[in-house]
Amino acid sequence: MARWKLMTAHYLNVPGEEWEYSENDRTTGRPKRLKYPVPRLLDPRDPQSWTTRWGNRDNEDGEIIVCFEGKGESTDVTFFGDPTPDMVPIDEEAKAISATFEARWKTKPEAMAGDFSQSLVDKFQIEMAEKQAKAPEVPGLTDLVAAIGELVKATKPSIERRV
Repeated sequence: MARWKLMTAHYLNVPGEEWEYSENDRTTGRPKRLKYPVPRLLDPRDPQSWTTRWGNRDNEDGEIIVCFEGKGESTDVTFFGDPTPDMVPIDEEAKAISATFEARWKTKPEAMAGDFSQSLVDKFQIEMAEKQAKAPEVPGLTDLVAAIGELVKATKPSIERRV
């Protein structure tokens, strides 16, 4: 069936989601409308986005289930594009599809403190600090810096005389 449960907020490409721009043409006075496809925000903390609900009116809870077109139930939100690590697969087909992306993700949503994008930023900062700490020694760099210092000292009086 290929169904996933959203664990964090997502902007997903959903069929039929459009933004309409309209203006009146100055010469003809007719309205001009342009429609653009836009992603839809699905947030598990927003009760209006829930596809499955349980509990009573005062203590209601829910979740958002997404699927590929024709692969889910009637209440699921259909999306197109790739799944993300913040989507937990519900059935075997979704697990197989998510497994094809694991090499690209390299982390699992259950193992992260924040969301996937924050974990990428943290990982990048750690790698950058390691690379800066392991800066390669350039042979002759100290001699070059010393020679430039002597050259600056030697040319400094001649520069001051010109001013």
